[in-house]
This record gives sequence, structure tokens and C-alpha cells, in this order.
Amino acid sequence: MGTEVGLSMYLLDIGGGFPGSEVTEEITSVINPALDKYFPPVSGVRAIAEPGRYYVMSAFTLAVNIIAKKMVWKEQTESNEQTFMDYVNDEVYGSFNCILYDHTHVKALLPKRPKPDEKYYSSSIWGPTRDGLDRIECCNLPDMHVGDWMLFENMGTYTVAAASTFDGFQRPSIYYVMSRLMWQLTKQIQSHGFPPEVEEQDVDNLPMSCAQESEMNYHPTTCASASINV
Repeated sequence: MGTEVGLSMYLLDIGGGFPGSEVTEEITSVINPALDKYFPPVSGVRAIAEPGRYYVMSAFTLAVNIIAKKMVWKEQTESNEQTFMDYVNDEVYGSFNCILYDHTHVKALLPKRPKPDEKYYSSSIWGPTRDGLDRIECCNLPDMHVGDWMLFENMGTYTVAAASTFDGFQRPSIYYVMSRLMWQLTKQIQSHGFPPEVEEQDVDNLPMSCAQESEMNYHPTTCASASINV
């Protein structure tokens, strides 16, 4: 269409918003054939993208602390259902602003494995403000307690970078942590170059976060790169 009206196109920006997850393969399986078909090398058009989200989507794991809880009885026709409202020390105007402005669906993870017979309840997770919009997620969780931790992975995009101090709540502290094995390997590479006795598959299998290290209990200073509210 541009050629028909006398425009000589030479640059195509396909934009951004690419997730840093397995879904990326599905996206590229559509984009790449389309570029080959409509903008082959002979067309002289250079294609670029904006991969910001792709690089930083998995940059952080957010760790939040439960600061309050409320039990609610939901009346039903046959029986009453016990539900919980868990309040944490971060909010949709803080690290979870990706929910409001980026339509992200976050998923709470528990640092400890639940017991096989542990009962789950319909729960909702809320921020500490009194704003009705400050709801983070609805999910099924065990009976949580004040002081328990929750983890949220893939919280790099539009999270701490756009966080505010709404209602006077401070932004979370950020800790950069890696496993002891990876730290030793990094120092060895910096000092002597990549050791020949370490194969590529060995590096891939090295533990990168505390969740992979012998199922140890979570501690805010031993987790993988994380944004943490204490």
C-alpha cells in the first residue's frame, strides 16, 4: 500500500510486548513466516522489534508477607462456605501495578510445600490500602497465618519500576542473591575464564534459586534475585 502511493519503506517496527516465557515460541511461529512472506530480504526493508518486556519479564521474584487476614462466611443455598481474605504488604499501586496498567494475571506461590491432607479454601489476596481496587488475586490457598510468605514469579515488567508510595506505603527492598555454587562458578570465570571441566549441561543444572536447593525454607536474604517486602 505504501509503494502504491509513492512511499519507499525501509524500516518496519513490529513493536513490543513479547512475553519472556514459552508463549514466545507461539508468537514467533506466526511473526517470522509473515516477515518472510511480506518483507523478504530482497524488499530492502529492515525489521526491528522492542524486546524490553522479553528481557526483564523474569528479572525478579516478589516476596510479600501476610500482615492481616479476615475470615468470611459465604452463604449458599445448601451450606456455608468458609473463605479468607489475606492482606499482604504490597499493593496494586506498588509492585502489583502491572495488574491495573498491564492487565497481568499474577499467581501466588507458597515457599513451603503444603501437606498432602491440607485443606484449601477459596481466598482473595489484598494489598494494605483501603482502596477497593487493591485486590491482587483470587485463588485457593491453605489457611494462611500472619507472618507467612507468598512468592510471585516473573514480576520484572511494569512492577517495581512503576511502583508508587500510594497511601504512604514504601516501595519494597531489592536483594540480589544467587546460589553459592553459581557464585563460586562466576568468580572462577572472572578470574580464569570458563573452566573446561564444566560442561554446558552442568551449568544448566546448577541451582539458581533457594527454591531449588534441597527444598530449604524460604528466607528473604537467600532467595534468588527478588524484590522483597519485609
